[in-house]
Amino acid sequence: MHSLPKQFSRFASVGVLGFLVNAAVVESLSPRFGPFWAQCLAFPTAATVTWWLNRRFTFGASQRTLHQEWLHYVFANSFGWLANNGVYLYLVLHLAVAYQHPVIAVAAGSLAGMLLNFVASRWIVFRD
Repeated sequence: MHSLPKQFSRFASVGVLGFLVNAAVVESLSPRFGPFWAQCLAFPTAATVTWWLNRRFTFGASQRTLHQEWLHYVFANSFGWLANNGVYLYLVLHLAVAYQHPVIAVAAGSLAGMLLNFVASRWIVFRD
């Protein structure tokens, strides 16, 4: 078992990588599909990357099968997802600069969901 500060540090590091994946997909797809559809494709991609990395480096594998664990991860992190995407949508709809550069909204949304996702991941998905 890792200490709480060490786990949070690893979780935050994985989150940065997830942010980079999300931002890259949003930025690359926004010109063609717009920021809303780009985020619809980017977020699940980033969530899968963070699940895998958190499983490998932050918490360790649970006793569930990969498919079950992934489903638990996605479900447990749904409140973080709502916070993340709620902030994202709010900013894209209300700030012209966020609409033109959705990476700003991705960053703000990522911070909003991080704490909720850490708690859910630690105590629901990857329980010690």
